[in-house]
Amino acid sequence: MFVLGVAFLALAILPAARCAAKGHTEDVTVDKLFSAIRDGDFSAATSHFSARMKALSPAGLKGSWDQVYASQGPLLSWKIFARQSLPKGADEITVQLRFRQSTANSMVVVASQTGEIKSLLFKLPATVPSYSDETRFHSEDVTVGAYKLPGTLTIPNGKGPFPAVVLIQGSGPNDRDETVGANHPFADIAGGLSSRGVIVLRYDKRTYTYRNLDAQKTTVDEEVIQDGVAAVRMIRARRDVAHDRIFVLGHSLGAMLTPEIAKKASPVAGIVMMAPSGRKLPQIIVEQARFMGQMSPEKLAQLERDAAELSAHKMPTTQSFFGAPASYYYDLDARDEVAIARGLGVPILIIHGSRDYQVIDEDIRYWQNGLKGDAKVHVDTFPGLNHLFIAGAGQPTPAEYYAPGHVDAAVIGTIASFIANAGGTPGAKAASH
Repeated sequence: MFVLGVAFLALAILPAARCAAKGHTEDVTVDKLFSAIRDGDFSAATSHFSARMKALSPAGLKGSWDQVYASQGPLLSWKIFARQSLPKGADEITVQLRFRQSTANSMVVVASQTGEIKSLLFKLPATVPSYSDETRFHSEDVTVGAYKLPGTLTIPNGKGPFPAVVLIQGSGPNDRDETVGANHPFADIAGGLSSRGVIVLRYDKRTYTYRNLDAQKTTVDEEVIQDGVAAVRMIRARRDVAHDRIFVLGHSLGAMLTPEIAKKASPVAGIVMMAPSGRKLPQIIVEQARFMGQMSPEKLAQLERDAAELSAHKMPTTQSFFGAPASYYYDLDARDEVAIARGLGVPILIIHGSRDYQVIDEDIRYWQNGLKGDAKVHVDTFPGLNHLFIAGAGQPTPAEYYAPGHVDAAVIGTIASFIANAGGTPGAKAASH
Protein backbone atom coordinates (compact mmCIF):
# COMPACT_ATOMS: atom_id res chain seq x y z
CA MET A 1 0.00 0.00 0.00
CA PHE A 2 1.17 3.49 -0.61
CA VAL A 3 1.39 6.13 2.06
CA LEU A 4 -2.04 7.61 1.37
CA GLY A 5 -3.48 4.15 0.97
CA VAL A 6 -2.11 3.14 4.33
CA ALA A 7 -3.12 6.40 5.92
CA PHE A 8 -6.68 6.11 4.70
CA LEU A 9 -7.08 2.34 4.66
CA ALA A 10 -5.38 1.56 7.92
CA LEU A 11 -6.92 4.62 9.49
CA ALA A 12 -10.23 4.13 7.88
CA ILE A 13 -12.24 1.70 9.90
CA LEU A 14 -12.99 0.19 13.16
CA PRO A 15 -15.15 -1.83 15.44
CA ALA A 16 -17.48 -1.02 18.23
CA ALA A 17 -17.82 -2.48 21.68
CA ARG A 18 -18.13 -2.17 25.38
CA CYS A 19 -15.19 -1.64 27.69
CA ALA A 20 -14.80 -0.31 31.21
CA ALA A 21 -12.54 2.64 30.66
CA LYS A 22 -11.00 3.93 33.82
CA GLY A 23 -7.90 5.89 34.60
CA HIS A 24 -6.27 6.47 31.22
CA THR A 25 -7.49 9.34 29.07
CA GLU A 26 -6.83 7.13 26.05
CA ASP A 27 -9.14 4.43 27.45
CA VAL A 28 -11.93 6.95 27.83
CA THR A 29 -11.49 8.01 24.21
CA VAL A 30 -11.56 4.42 23.00
CA ASP A 31 -14.69 3.70 25.05
CA LYS A 32 -16.49 6.76 23.67
CA LEU A 33 -15.52 5.84 20.12
CA PHE A 34 -16.81 2.30 20.32
CA SER A 35 -19.92 3.31 22.21
CA ALA A 36 -20.79 5.80 19.48
CA ILE A 37 -20.22 3.26 16.68
CA ARG A 38 -22.22 0.63 18.55
CA ASP A 39 -25.08 3.08 18.86
CA GLY A 40 -24.89 4.00 15.19
CA ASP A 41 -23.80 7.58 15.93
CA PHE A 42 -20.95 7.89 13.44
CA SER A 43 -20.84 11.68 13.71
CA ALA A 44 -20.04 11.30 17.40
CA ALA A 45 -17.48 8.61 16.56
CA THR A 46 -15.57 10.84 14.14
CA SER A 47 -15.66 13.74 16.60
CA HIS A 48 -12.80 12.01 18.40
CA PHE A 49 -10.63 11.94 15.25
CA SER A 50 -7.53 14.06 14.75
CA ALA A 51 -7.58 16.64 11.96
CA ARG A 52 -5.95 14.21 9.56
CA MET A 53 -8.32 11.38 10.49
CA LYS A 54 -11.33 13.59 9.78
CA ALA A 55 -10.65 13.05 6.10
CA LEU A 56 -12.76 9.95 6.82
CA SER A 57 -16.35 11.21 6.99
CA PRO A 58 -19.07 9.78 9.24
CA ALA A 59 -20.73 8.32 6.15
CA GLY A 60 -17.44 6.75 5.07
CA LEU A 61 -16.92 5.19 8.48
CA LYS A 62 -20.49 3.86 8.52
CA GLY A 63 -20.17 2.41 5.02
CA SER A 64 -16.96 0.63 5.88
CA TRP A 65 -18.35 -0.64 9.18
CA ASP A 66 -21.46 -2.00 7.48
CA GLN A 67 -19.40 -3.76 4.81
CA VAL A 68 -17.11 -5.49 7.26
CA TYR A 69 -19.33 -6.49 10.12
CA ALA A 70 -22.77 -7.03 8.60
CA SER A 71 -22.34 -10.81 8.86
CA GLN A 72 -20.86 -10.84 12.35
CA GLY A 73 -24.01 -10.02 14.29
CA PRO A 74 -24.28 -7.26 16.89
CA LEU A 75 -21.28 -6.18 18.91
CA LEU A 76 -21.59 -7.63 22.41
CA SER A 77 -18.51 -6.39 24.29
CA TRP A 78 -14.97 -5.14 24.01
CA LYS A 79 -11.87 -5.24 26.18
CA ILE A 80 -8.56 -3.37 26.13
CA PHE A 81 -5.84 -5.95 26.68
CA ALA A 82 -2.56 -4.33 25.57
CA ARG A 83 -0.97 -0.95 25.06
CA GLN A 84 2.34 0.29 23.75
CA SER A 85 3.90 3.74 23.89
CA LEU A 86 4.77 5.24 20.52
CA PRO A 87 7.03 8.20 19.65
CA LYS A 88 5.65 11.73 19.88
CA GLY A 89 3.28 11.15 22.78
CA ALA A 90 0.89 8.52 21.49
CA ASP A 91 -0.28 5.12 22.70
CA GLU A 92 -1.24 2.15 20.55
CA ILE A 93 -4.13 0.36 22.26
CA THR A 94 -5.11 -3.18 21.29
CA VAL A 95 -8.78 -4.00 21.80
CA GLN A 96 -10.56 -7.33 21.59
CA LEU A 97 -14.07 -7.11 20.16
CA ARG A 98 -16.72 -9.77 20.67
CA PHE A 99 -19.58 -10.10 18.20
CA ARG A 100 -22.34 -12.66 18.19
CA GLN A 101 -20.64 -14.59 15.38
CA SER A 102 -16.96 -13.98 16.02
CA THR A 103 -14.22 -12.05 17.78
CA ALA A 104 -11.78 -9.59 16.24
CA ASN A 105 -8.83 -7.46 17.33
CA SER A 106 -8.43 -3.77 16.65
CA MET A 107 -5.69 -1.23 17.26
CA VAL A 108 -6.33 2.41 18.09
CA VAL A 109 -3.57 5.03 18.24
CA VAL A 110 -4.49 7.88 20.60
CA ALA A 111 -2.57 11.09 21.32
CA SER A 112 -1.74 11.02 25.04
CA GLN A 113 -2.26 14.73 25.74
CA THR A 114 -5.25 15.55 23.55
CA GLY A 115 -7.03 12.19 23.51
CA GLU A 116 -7.47 12.48 19.74
CA ILE A 117 -7.60 9.30 17.67
CA LYS A 118 -4.72 9.35 15.19
CA SER A 119 -5.33 5.99 13.51
CA LEU A 120 -7.57 2.94 13.55
CA LEU A 121 -6.96 -0.59 12.40
CA PHE A 122 -8.88 -3.83 12.73
CA LYS A 123 -8.05 -7.40 11.89
CA LEU A 124 -10.48 -10.25 11.28
CA PRO A 125 -9.46 -13.93 11.20
CA ALA A 126 -8.26 -15.06 7.80
CA THR A 127 -10.35 -17.53 5.84
CA VAL A 128 -8.84 -20.08 3.47
CA PRO A 129 -9.40 -19.61 -0.28
CA SER A 130 -10.49 -22.59 -2.36
CA TYR A 131 -7.14 -22.80 -4.16
CA SER A 132 -5.24 -23.25 -0.90
CA ASP A 133 -5.11 -26.96 -0.06
CA GLU A 134 -3.75 -27.21 3.47
CA THR A 135 -3.27 -30.98 3.11
CA ARG A 136 -0.48 -30.28 0.60
CA PHE A 137 1.79 -28.14 2.75
CA HIS A 138 2.81 -27.40 6.31
CA SER A 139 3.99 -24.27 8.11
CA GLU A 140 7.10 -23.45 10.11
CA ASP A 141 7.77 -20.44 12.33
CA VAL A 142 11.04 -18.63 11.58
CA THR A 143 12.78 -15.36 12.35
CA VAL A 144 14.31 -13.11 9.70
CA GLY A 145 17.38 -10.90 9.81
CA ALA A 146 19.27 -9.10 12.54
CA TYR A 147 16.00 -7.77 14.00
CA LYS A 148 14.64 -11.33 14.32
CA LEU A 149 11.38 -10.52 12.58
CA PRO A 150 8.70 -13.18 13.13
CA GLY A 151 7.86 -15.04 9.94
CA THR A 152 6.16 -18.06 8.48
CA LEU A 153 7.43 -20.59 5.96
CA THR A 154 4.84 -22.61 4.09
CA ILE A 155 6.51 -25.77 2.79
CA PRO A 156 5.05 -28.30 0.34
CA ASN A 157 4.74 -31.82 1.69
CA GLY A 158 6.98 -34.37 0.03
CA LYS A 159 10.58 -34.54 -1.03
CA GLY A 160 12.34 -31.36 -2.13
CA PRO A 161 14.21 -29.36 -3.00
CA PHE A 162 11.44 -26.96 -4.01
CA PRO A 163 11.46 -23.56 -5.73
CA ALA A 164 10.99 -20.74 -3.23
CA VAL A 165 9.70 -17.19 -3.13
CA VAL A 166 10.12 -14.37 -0.60
CA LEU A 167 7.22 -11.92 -0.21
CA ILE A 168 7.89 -8.16 0.22
CA GLN A 169 5.04 -5.94 1.47
CA GLY A 170 4.03 -2.45 0.52
CA SER A 171 4.55 0.72 2.58
CA GLY A 172 3.48 1.06 6.17
CA PRO A 173 3.76 -1.27 9.18
CA ASN A 174 2.45 -4.44 7.52
CA ASP A 175 2.24 -7.84 9.14
CA ARG A 176 3.37 -11.00 7.35
CA ASP A 177 -0.09 -11.48 5.79
CA GLU A 178 -0.10 -7.88 4.51
CA THR A 179 -3.42 -7.53 6.30
CA VAL A 180 -5.64 -4.76 4.94
CA GLY A 181 -9.06 -4.54 6.50
CA ALA A 182 -10.64 -7.98 6.34
CA ASN A 183 -8.18 -9.26 3.74
CA HIS A 184 -4.88 -11.13 3.99
CA PRO A 185 -3.38 -11.18 0.47
CA PHE A 186 0.04 -12.57 1.41
CA ALA A 187 -1.55 -15.45 3.33
CA ASP A 188 -3.60 -16.19 0.20
CA ILE A 189 -0.51 -16.14 -2.02
CA ALA A 190 1.48 -18.32 0.37
CA GLY A 191 -1.25 -20.95 0.61
CA GLY A 192 -1.91 -20.90 -3.12
CA LEU A 193 1.73 -21.26 -4.15
CA SER A 194 2.65 -23.84 -1.51
CA SER A 195 -0.34 -25.93 -2.65
CA ARG A 196 1.44 -25.94 -6.02
CA GLY A 197 4.87 -27.00 -4.81
CA VAL A 198 6.55 -23.68 -3.88
CA ILE A 199 8.12 -22.78 -0.53
CA VAL A 200 6.96 -19.30 0.51
CA LEU A 201 8.51 -17.04 3.17
CA ARG A 202 6.55 -14.13 4.56
CA TYR A 203 7.44 -12.08 7.65
CA ASP A 204 6.33 -9.09 9.70
CA LYS A 205 7.96 -5.84 8.64
CA ARG A 206 10.40 -4.16 10.98
CA THR A 207 8.06 -1.19 11.33
CA TYR A 208 5.26 -3.57 12.38
CA THR A 209 7.31 -5.57 14.88
CA TYR A 210 8.94 -2.52 16.46
CA ARG A 211 6.21 0.09 16.72
CA ASN A 212 8.42 2.45 18.72
CA LEU A 213 10.80 3.01 15.80
CA ASP A 214 10.99 6.69 14.94
CA ALA A 215 9.43 7.11 11.51
CA GLN A 216 11.39 10.34 11.07
CA LYS A 217 14.63 8.37 11.17
CA THR A 218 13.65 5.14 9.39
CA THR A 219 15.18 4.93 5.90
CA VAL A 220 14.02 3.00 2.84
CA ASP A 221 16.82 0.52 3.45
CA GLU A 222 15.71 -0.04 7.03
CA GLU A 223 12.01 -0.22 6.22
CA VAL A 224 12.19 -2.65 3.29
CA ILE A 225 15.49 -3.54 1.64
CA GLN A 226 17.75 -4.80 4.45
CA ASP A 227 15.21 -7.31 5.74
CA GLY A 228 14.23 -8.41 2.23
CA VAL A 229 17.86 -9.23 1.45
CA ALA A 230 18.21 -11.06 4.76
CA ALA A 231 15.07 -13.09 3.98
CA VAL A 232 16.43 -14.23 0.60
CA ARG A 233 19.73 -15.22 2.15
CA MET A 234 18.00 -17.10 4.94
CA ILE A 235 15.88 -19.12 2.57
CA ARG A 236 18.87 -19.87 0.35
CA ALA A 237 20.58 -21.57 3.28
CA ARG A 238 17.82 -24.20 3.58
CA ARG A 239 18.37 -27.72 2.25
CA ASP A 240 14.76 -28.06 1.07
CA VAL A 241 15.12 -25.05 -1.25
CA ALA A 242 16.31 -25.35 -4.86
CA HIS A 243 19.01 -22.69 -4.69
CA ASP A 244 18.84 -21.90 -8.41
CA ARG A 245 15.07 -21.30 -8.25
CA ILE A 246 14.62 -18.57 -5.65
CA PHE A 247 12.27 -15.71 -6.57
CA VAL A 248 11.40 -12.37 -4.97
CA LEU A 249 7.80 -11.14 -5.08
CA GLY A 250 6.89 -7.60 -4.05
CA HIS A 251 3.61 -5.72 -3.82
CA SER A 252 3.12 -1.98 -4.31
CA LEU A 253 6.11 -0.16 -2.75
CA GLY A 254 7.66 -3.59 -2.17
CA ALA A 255 7.27 -4.32 -5.88
CA MET A 256 9.02 -1.09 -6.80
CA LEU A 257 11.99 -2.04 -4.59
CA THR A 258 12.11 -5.71 -5.59
CA PRO A 259 14.81 -5.20 -8.25
CA GLU A 260 17.16 -3.70 -5.68
CA ILE A 261 16.50 -6.50 -3.20
CA ALA A 262 17.12 -9.08 -5.95
CA LYS A 263 20.39 -7.41 -6.93
CA LYS A 264 21.72 -7.19 -3.38
CA ALA A 265 20.68 -10.77 -2.60
CA SER A 266 21.75 -12.19 -5.97
CA PRO A 267 21.60 -14.64 -7.53
CA VAL A 268 17.83 -15.01 -7.87
CA ALA A 269 15.90 -16.79 -10.60
CA GLY A 270 13.38 -14.03 -11.22
CA ILE A 271 11.16 -11.37 -9.70
CA VAL A 272 7.41 -10.79 -9.55
CA MET A 273 6.18 -7.21 -9.29
CA MET A 274 2.56 -6.88 -8.19
CA ALA A 275 1.25 -3.34 -8.81
CA PRO A 276 4.63 -1.54 -8.83
CA SER A 277 4.50 2.25 -8.61
CA GLY A 278 6.10 4.32 -11.33
CA ARG A 279 5.03 7.87 -10.55
CA LYS A 280 6.67 9.85 -7.77
CA LEU A 281 5.11 9.19 -4.39
CA PRO A 282 4.02 12.81 -3.67
CA GLN A 283 2.16 12.83 -7.01
CA ILE A 284 0.44 9.55 -6.13
CA ILE A 285 -0.66 10.90 -2.75
CA VAL A 286 -2.21 14.01 -4.31
CA GLU A 287 -3.97 12.04 -7.03
CA GLN A 288 -5.37 9.57 -4.51
CA ALA A 289 -6.67 12.46 -2.40
CA ARG A 290 -8.40 13.90 -5.46
CA PHE A 291 -9.82 10.50 -6.36
CA MET A 292 -11.32 9.90 -2.92
CA GLY A 293 -12.74 13.41 -2.74
CA GLN A 294 -12.80 13.54 1.06
CA MET A 295 -10.54 16.57 1.56
CA SER A 296 -11.84 20.11 1.64
CA PRO A 297 -10.68 22.33 -1.26
CA GLU A 298 -8.45 24.25 1.15
CA LYS A 299 -6.74 21.13 2.49
CA LEU A 300 -6.35 19.66 -0.98
CA ALA A 301 -4.74 22.90 -2.21
CA GLN A 302 -2.30 22.82 0.71
CA LEU A 303 -1.50 19.16 -0.01
CA GLU A 304 -0.76 20.06 -3.62
CA ARG A 305 1.55 22.90 -2.57
CA ASP A 306 3.41 20.65 -0.12
CA ALA A 307 3.74 17.88 -2.73
CA ALA A 308 5.11 20.35 -5.29
CA GLU A 309 7.65 21.62 -2.79
CA LEU A 310 8.64 18.07 -1.94
CA SER A 311 8.89 17.01 -5.59
CA ALA A 312 11.18 19.98 -6.25
CA HIS A 313 13.37 18.88 -3.30
CA LYS A 314 12.79 22.23 -1.60
CA MET A 315 11.15 20.88 1.54
CA PRO A 316 13.47 20.64 4.59
CA THR A 317 14.66 17.05 4.99
CA THR A 318 13.18 16.71 8.48
CA GLN A 319 9.74 18.09 7.59
CA SER A 320 7.04 15.42 7.64
CA PHE A 321 4.74 14.65 4.72
CA PHE A 322 2.10 11.96 5.29
CA GLY A 323 3.96 10.27 8.10
CA ALA A 324 7.48 10.27 6.65
CA PRO A 325 10.21 12.91 6.53
CA ALA A 326 11.13 14.60 3.26
CA SER A 327 14.45 12.75 3.40
CA TYR A 328 12.56 9.46 2.90
CA TYR A 329 11.02 10.72 -0.36
CA TYR A 330 14.35 12.10 -1.53
CA ASP A 331 15.89 8.69 -0.91
CA LEU A 332 13.21 7.03 -3.03
CA ASP A 333 13.73 9.58 -5.82
CA ALA A 334 17.47 8.83 -5.90
CA ARG A 335 16.89 5.13 -6.63
CA ASP A 336 16.67 4.06 -10.28
CA GLU A 337 14.88 0.74 -9.88
CA VAL A 338 14.18 0.47 -13.61
CA ALA A 339 17.91 0.60 -14.37
CA ILE A 340 18.54 -2.01 -11.69
CA ALA A 341 15.81 -4.23 -13.16
CA ARG A 342 17.32 -3.91 -16.65
CA GLY A 343 20.66 -5.07 -15.31
CA LEU A 344 19.39 -8.12 -13.45
CA GLY A 345 19.21 -10.34 -16.52
CA VAL A 346 16.47 -12.48 -14.98
CA PRO A 347 12.82 -13.05 -15.93
CA ILE A 348 10.42 -10.39 -14.60
CA LEU A 349 6.66 -10.70 -14.23
CA ILE A 350 4.72 -7.43 -13.78
CA ILE A 351 1.01 -7.75 -12.97
CA HIS A 352 -1.71 -5.19 -12.36
CA GLY A 353 -5.44 -5.06 -11.63
CA SER A 354 -7.65 -2.96 -13.91
CA ARG A 355 -9.65 -1.57 -10.92
CA ASP A 356 -6.53 -0.47 -9.04
CA TYR A 357 -6.83 3.26 -8.29
CA GLN A 358 -3.55 3.37 -6.33
CA VAL A 359 -1.29 1.99 -9.05
CA ILE A 360 -2.72 2.99 -12.42
CA ASP A 361 -1.97 2.31 -16.08
CA GLU A 362 0.52 5.17 -16.12
CA ASP A 363 2.64 3.39 -13.51
CA ILE A 364 2.68 0.16 -15.51
CA ARG A 365 3.60 2.02 -18.72
CA TYR A 366 6.55 3.52 -16.86
CA TRP A 367 7.94 0.03 -16.28
CA GLN A 368 7.00 -1.21 -19.74
CA ASN A 369 8.81 1.68 -21.41
CA GLY A 370 11.83 1.39 -19.15
CA LEU A 371 12.17 -2.35 -19.80
CA LYS A 372 11.12 -2.25 -23.45
CA GLY A 373 12.85 -4.78 -25.64
CA ASP A 374 13.66 -7.21 -22.84
CA ALA A 375 12.19 -10.55 -23.90
CA LYS A 376 12.33 -11.78 -20.31
CA VAL A 377 9.78 -9.21 -19.13
CA HIS A 378 6.09 -10.21 -19.09
CA VAL A 379 3.34 -7.71 -18.26
CA ASP A 380 -0.26 -8.69 -17.56
CA THR A 381 -3.36 -6.78 -16.46
CA PHE A 382 -6.20 -8.63 -14.73
CA PRO A 383 -9.69 -7.29 -15.47
CA GLY A 384 -11.85 -6.41 -12.48
CA LEU A 385 -9.17 -6.70 -9.78
CA ASN A 386 -8.22 -3.99 -7.29
CA HIS A 387 -4.90 -3.08 -5.65
CA LEU A 388 -5.06 -6.23 -3.52
CA PHE A 389 -5.79 -8.32 -6.63
CA ILE A 390 -9.26 -9.08 -5.30
CA ALA A 391 -12.24 -8.99 -7.65
CA GLY A 392 -14.81 -6.22 -7.46
CA ALA A 393 -17.20 -4.18 -9.55
CA GLY A 394 -18.04 -0.54 -10.06
CA GLN A 395 -16.11 2.47 -8.85
CA PRO A 396 -13.27 1.29 -6.58
CA THR A 397 -13.16 2.79 -3.08
CA PRO A 398 -11.05 2.29 0.05
CA ALA A 399 -14.10 0.84 1.81
CA GLU A 400 -14.09 -2.28 -0.37
CA TYR A 401 -10.85 -3.45 1.25
CA TYR A 402 -12.87 -4.10 4.37
CA ALA A 403 -15.19 -6.58 2.67
CA PRO A 404 -13.62 -10.05 3.02
CA GLY A 405 -12.23 -11.52 -0.20
CA HIS A 406 -9.28 -13.42 -1.61
CA VAL A 407 -6.55 -12.84 -4.18
CA ASP A 408 -8.01 -14.00 -7.48
CA ALA A 409 -7.21 -17.60 -8.47
CA ALA A 410 -5.98 -16.45 -11.88
CA VAL A 411 -3.26 -14.38 -10.19
CA ILE A 412 -2.10 -17.39 -8.17
CA GLY A 413 -2.05 -19.48 -11.35
CA THR A 414 -0.03 -16.92 -13.28
CA ILE A 415 2.59 -16.56 -10.54
CA ALA A 416 2.84 -20.33 -10.09
CA SER A 417 3.27 -20.81 -13.83
CA PHE A 418 5.95 -18.11 -13.96
CA ILE A 419 7.89 -19.82 -11.18
CA ALA A 420 7.41 -23.30 -12.66
CA ASN A 421 8.74 -22.14 -16.03
CA ALA A 422 11.64 -20.28 -14.37
CA GLY A 423 10.24 -17.11 -15.91
CA GLY A 424 8.79 -18.54 -19.10
CA THR A 425 5.57 -17.19 -20.55
CA PRO A 426 2.85 -17.66 -17.93
CA GLY A 427 0.29 -20.19 -19.04
CA ALA A 428 -2.00 -20.81 -16.08
CA LYS A 429 -3.94 -17.57 -16.37
CA ALA A 430 -5.39 -18.37 -19.75
CA ALA A 431 -6.85 -21.56 -18.39
CA SER A 432 -8.24 -19.73 -15.35
CA HIS A 433 -10.35 -17.15 -17.18
